[in-house]
Amino acid sequence: MNSLDNPKIFRQQDPANLYDSLTKFSRQIESGWHQAEFVNLDFDPNKIKNIVFAGMGGSNLSAEIVQSLAPYLLTIPFEIIANYRLPSYSDKKTLIILSSYSGNTEEIISCAQDAGARSCPRVCITSGGKLKDIAKNQRIPLIELDERHNPSHSPRAGVCLSIGAVIGLLLRLNPSARKFFNRKDIIQTIERVTDLVNVQKDTQENPAKALALKHRGLGFIFFTANHLTGVGKLFSNYLNETAKTFCASFSFPDLNHHLLEGLLYPSALKDDLSVLVLNSDAFPEIIQRRIRITREVLLKQKYRVTVIKPETADPVLQVFESLVFLVMFSYYLGIVNKVNPAINPWVDYLKSNLSNKNIKY
Repeated sequence: MNSLDNPKIFRQQDPANLYDSLTKFSRQIESGWHQAEFVNLDFDPNKIKNIVFAGMGGSNLSAEIVQSLAPYLLTIPFEIIANYRLPSYSDKKTLIILSSYSGNTEEIISCAQDAGARSCPRVCITSGGKLKDIAKNQRIPLIELDERHNPSHSPRAGVCLSIGAVIGLLLRLNPSARKFFNRKDIIQTIERVTDLVNVQKDTQENPAKALALKHRGLGFIFFTANHLTGVGKLFSNYLNETAKTFCASFSFPDLNHHLLEGLLYPSALKDDLSVLVLNSDAFPEIIQRRIRITREVLLKQKYRVTVIKPETADPVLQVFESLVFLVMFSYYLGIVNKVNPAINPWVDYLKSNLSNKNIKY
């Protein structure tokens, strides 16, 4: 029996039961979306000319998903920032979405103050903390994330709460996009893939487990394109945080000859890296051709290359199918890599050192 088919190993390596949170992605989408549908907005959606999403780290992952779906969801500019200050153009026609899972991210608290000084319309997305207090005290529309659907309390494991909240909010700004976003179909897609990669299924029947076992101890270069670029960024983050391994994510329009040349030089990295490609029948032929050529070239250079393609044909549903599959693959990779998928030791190290009063800045 390998470690992925041994329930005892999961109990030992995942004491916070991160897996339980990951299996609740469909409930998270439903909850966040529902909260956004009924929050009282204190601005006229028709007067919004651009949107700024302010978040740090894992809180930005939902925005990456949304931005990659912009052709189906948005009719106005959408910018993601991770900073203390807003873009210079921010004004009363700029919606500022302030996202912090904990509610205590200092950069986002600063952005909330900056938005208030500029008279920008604001919406807060959080599970609590200072941001929730600011929203209530200043009567800012608040989408409160329900942590009952994220029992591990790991911010990244609650990402679908935020994804649902942002999609639900943006559909209120652009109701015509509802034809592309059927909540029932999205939830069914998530539940179908969650069942496919269920921990109870042995590796022979579980493609996420099989892929994880195949890539034990490896780092990754991850390629995708178009509507799946947000999934690529989210997956890269999960591999870093959950599987505790290296991953760099690129989209094919950015894959110029310089990057490919760098991979082709003789290097010991071939022994430590695997190339994953997320393909789609919805990609235009020019991108699919580049994927085929890139795969052929890398295979000739003896790189490990795995191409993954979602089963569903709908581009929006492809995003959620790929998201669930890759997040679960990352989780299982953490198990075979013999790490705790819910803990980032570097974060704990930085927190303890930054709070050290003896450190001079």
